[in-house]
Amino acid sequence: MKPFLKSKCSTTIVMMVIFSGIAGLSFGQQAGEVKDQEFVIRKDRVLTLPKQTRKFDRIPVLPSAKSSTSFNYIVQPYFLSLPPEVIKPEVAQKQWPRNQEEMFPGFARLGYGNYSSPIIEGRYNYWEEEDYNFGVKLKHEGFYQGPVDGSNSGENFTNIKADGSLYKDFIQFYGGIEYDRHEFKFYGYDPENPLLEDYVPSQNVLNTFKLKAGLQDIDKLDFLNYDASLEVRTFNDQYSASESEIGIKAFSDFRFDEALKTTVNMQLSLTDPKDVLYNDINRNYFKVNPFVSYLKKGIYVKAGANLVFENDVALNKKSDFHVFPQVYGHYLFADEFGIYAGFEGDVQRKTYLDFVNENQFLGPSESLLNTIQNYIAKAGIKGTLNDELTYEAGVSVGKFTNMHFFTNSPSDTLRFNIVYDDDTRVMNYSAKIGWQYDDWYRLIGKANYYYYNTSNLEAAFHRPEWELSLNNNFTFAKKWLIQANANLMGGIQAFVDNGTEDSNLKTLPAILDLQLKADYQINERISAFAVGNNLLNKQNQRFLNYPVRGIQGILGITVRF
Repeated sequence: MKPFLKSKCSTTIVMMVIFSGIAGLSFGQQAGEVKDQEFVIRKDRVLTLPKQTRKFDRIPVLPSAKSSTSFNYIVQPYFLSLPPEVIKPEVAQKQWPRNQEEMFPGFARLGYGNYSSPIIEGRYNYWEEEDYNFGVKLKHEGFYQGPVDGSNSGENFTNIKADGSLYKDFIQFYGGIEYDRHEFKFYGYDPENPLLEDYVPSQNVLNTFKLKAGLQDIDKLDFLNYDASLEVRTFNDQYSASESEIGIKAFSDFRFDEALKTTVNMQLSLTDPKDVLYNDINRNYFKVNPFVSYLKKGIYVKAGANLVFENDVALNKKSDFHVFPQVYGHYLFADEFGIYAGFEGDVQRKTYLDFVNENQFLGPSESLLNTIQNYIAKAGIKGTLNDELTYEAGVSVGKFTNMHFFTNSPSDTLRFNIVYDDDTRVMNYSAKIGWQYDDWYRLIGKANYYYYNTSNLEAAFHRPEWELSLNNNFTFAKKWLIQANANLMGGIQAFVDNGTEDSNLKTLPAILDLQLKADYQINERISAFAVGNNLLNKQNQRFLNYPVRGIQGILGITVRF
């Protein structure tokens, strides 16, 4: 041991002895006895400790204690005589407020007015908590007295319709049948002509029957959506015109994300029209419209194509197959202002039913042709002000082949022929406005001006040069609904055979039709209505020699059940 450690140990021992003596002295004094003692301090004594060998073995792991007791739990079954709750998953839907009329599955409406004009209408919908629904509708409206020679210009309409839907998992099956009947007379003669004093005009009846079935997906928020339908239609009149059609329409889109999606539209139409001047022909039309669209933060872009096959026979036709571009886009700088532009070509399908729905006074036609829309280029502005007023204004320029027009037949001025123009240029200035003020007023206004440049026709016969419409809805109180509408149209030119005169054109007077409709709810189930048409009693002519009815009103009642 080193000297320093030895000295330190000796000093430590001495100090312990001294303190021990002091402690013992204190104790002895407390006991009342004092003894003499002698202490010997040896500084040369050395304490040595043996060296212990270090062990590197790990401490053994002791076995874990195990219990000799086993635990067994007995579960006693307790059965309740209650049926399990049936949970029917349904697509989440926003609960829109329902109109008062929609609270009742059906209604019946009866009314009568001047011109011997009864109206009978009924509807019933079944929409109980089932996986199906259906509805039926019946309407008959007659005007048995007309603007020319009383019953010689009367007409009436009848519509019967039934449709329904069946819901299975994620698919909706739908279908329906419909029948339309329109009876009228060719009253476009001069009643002041003494030679026609006892003249009885010819009558015509248009019959249309439709059968439709289809399916579509229910969840429209899914990435893939589709809709496909098949329609079979027949049409005939009281003479020689008839037409049958088999049509298929299909739609599908796929969303890549919230902004980008692709869409494909398909249309197939097979018709076999018959008339006095043609028979045993088949007009086929097939169109595919694929496009891609992008919508995000006020930007919308659409790009695609129209691929069309049609087999109409025309002298100015180059091919049965057509390919046209389709481009459209708009950009909103803010909600208040945005711009849009587009360019598109297409083939507009035109069947005999389309023509007769536009002009019911058709006579035998020589041919039926689709309208080739070589292109329409458009641009304009639009926006929304104060979340109340929406507006849109723009201009478009188009080029068309075989655009159709109507002229009076030279051999029978009571009937119209379909004529076509080889190359028609159309410029259209348009404006739209919509205004919603609080909950009691809504305005929708539209204005259009057309400029036609025809190639082989003298004018754009029976097409208006300008149009203006104003629709106003008022709901001053819960029980009142009032509509005030104005429809104006002008610049219509007709062809008149004046023999050797330089011009055979006649401009028809401007059309002005003011309408007023009012509905008053007496209670939850009964309401009264009044309708007024052509309140200025104008002798409006949409087609030459055919004035419409003058001021005409209907009063009636509606019962909901």
